[in-house]
Amino acid sequence: MKKSILLILTFAAMTSPVLADWKLTQKTKIGGEEVGRTSTIYQKGVRQRRVDKMDMGKEAEDPEVMAMMAQMGAGMPTLPTLITQCDLKQDIFLNEINKAYFIDYYDWSTVPAEKLQRRPAQKMVIKGTMTSDTVVTDSGKRQQMFGLTARWLNVVQTVEESADSCNGHSLTKIEQEGWFVTLSLESESCPIRQPRDPGDNGGCRSKLVLKRAQSYGFMLTGTMRMNDGTGAEPAFETETLELSKATLDPALFEIPKDYVEVDSQAELNNKRGPVDNSAKTVFTDGGTGPKGKVKTIAIDFFSGSSSKVDQDQLRSYISSQVTAAGMSGFPINSQSELASGNFANVIGVEITKIKE
Repeated sequence: MKKSILLILTFAAMTSPVLADWKLTQKTKIGGEEVGRTSTIYQKGVRQRRVDKMDMGKEAEDPEVMAMMAQMGAGMPTLPTLITQCDLKQDIFLNEINKAYFIDYYDWSTVPAEKLQRRPAQKMVIKGTMTSDTVVTDSGKRQQMFGLTARWLNVVQTVEESADSCNGHSLTKIEQEGWFVTLSLESESCPIRQPRDPGDNGGCRSKLVLKRAQSYGFMLTGTMRMNDGTGAEPAFETETLELSKATLDPALFEIPKDYVEVDSQAELNNKRGPVDNSAKTVFTDGGTGPKGKVKTIAIDFFSGSSSKVDQDQLRSYISSQVTAAGMSGFPINSQSELASGNFANVIGVEITKIKE
């Protein structure tokens, strides 16, 4: 992607006052390719839990890819779990490997001072405006899907940032077309919001202004296209694999008690606790005895044909797999750290072939 995907999420409102639970699994592919993601969404009233997992498609059948995945650890990479708590006007990102969480408030300009005091590294600047306008066109076509009446809709949303906003002027068009349903007994609506990664030390956001915000429900099957003026991106093709109704445990939509809060999404993917960088050990549970220590493995910068790869992303992934295996993966920041010879082991990667 040329830019980070901007999504303004809308949740449809129903007239029924009863809160209901449902679970939905969808597969999204990009530009007709097999590579994409599988998403499982749990909904209880106005709270939602979303778990995304990357799908490698036929690439996973490539012996070289399979060998690489086997070295990194079993299974495909999983993104942070997202818990939407719109009744509290906040989203929770969970790293279930590191047992850490990050809170992203819908409106950082109104966050109480006592909450921000716990996060001294977080600095959020509000600049300019972001205007959202949504137009829904109903084709009149109907069909039954998963026991619900689905409507074929065309939903066009334009998002325009003012010249004095964080990123300067921009105009993005997001078009969805497909079969939409209003999920039964979804009794309340969440506010339309502007989710973005605040980055390492906070970030900058624009004030959200809603021009028109029509309710259109949830897309079960269809496509989404984006155009930011630099050329249309490939279409995202979505298919619903499962939709079921069952009573869900409220704990799915809460922060686990043994998780630790961090200041940013970047920190969310790093190891927990204080790190002794000199250091063959890292304290993962606050303990001081042998049980509180694990080996720290240094992850070196890649060598060879590495100009076309995102080293930070891949080194972070290797780090997460090392951590999942019961050690502590530490992407080094300089070669001088390796020269100290203080790490228990070092992982070096030489890239000889790139398959795009």
